[in-house]
Amino acid sequence: MFNLGYSTYATKNHDPFEMITMVRSIGYTHLEICLSDGWPTSPDNFSLTEQKKLANICNSLGFANPVFFGNIDVCNLDDKDEMKKTLLKFNMAKTISSSSKEIIISTTIGHNAPRWDSDKNLIADALVKLSDIAKDNNVIIALEAHAGTDFETPEKAVWIMEKTNHSNLRLDLDISHFYVEGSDVDHSVDLCAPYAAMVHIKDGKKVDGKVEYCLTGDGTINIETFLLALSRNNLTHLPVFAEVSVQQSSKRDYDPRFTAEFCYNSLMEAINKI
Repeated sequence: MFNLGYSTYATKNHDPFEMITMVRSIGYTHLEICLSDGWPTSPDNFSLTEQKKLANICNSLGFANPVFFGNIDVCNLDDKDEMKKTLLKFNMAKTISSSSKEIIISTTIGHNAPRWDSDKNLIADALVKLSDIAKDNNVIIALEAHAGTDFETPEKAVWIMEKTNHSNLRLDLDISHFYVEGSDVDHSVDLCAPYAAMVHIKDGKKVDGKVEYCLTGDGTINIETFLLALSRNNLTHLPVFAEVSVQQSSKRDYDPRFTAEFCYNSLMEAINKI
């Protein structure tokens, strides 16, 4: 009914080749490769030889075509360095992808986004610019709303989709960000489903106005409700990617295998129940 994926966003401080082998051994069939600055698979320091090696390992392990976490500073593309990094991410994604299918790269709107209330049209314009570049590179941008910012609700995500109306701009339906900000799970999925290109889940809550994330299955999101909402909206063809916040992965006692297994088992338990 559902396929499960894992994001190497969870494995910043570990060897990427060992980590994708570990992820596959747990049972995940899909992989999201993190291209963010500071990660070992950032195209700034991950050579073309390493990219091709990673592609070969993904193929040999039987992973489906990977998706990518691009973490693009969308509203800063007039900066030459940011544009260069973005094109490097597109090229790396194309190198690793094993088919002619469209490549999915997820991103937030980035740190340089202006205030939503006063400048949401500027954000929309920047996303159209990025999406035009993505179209030239056979890439789909999957935009993720983010808790703790002022682009944090399913309503805002849908507004962006309707305003831009771009064939290469979709949504990363990351339920955790909507949930942490108080949006109902069913409501969020029902609104965003028509625009979803991929699906993320972790968990968390707000404490004294600050977002505190936790692992999938270790919080209060009803995973069964979430999966049933995806099914009701005909999204079972999209793998559900477990994501782990740096709030967990940066801890000194962090265990990447335990974490990946915990998320997998939580999702499988919910799948088996429904």
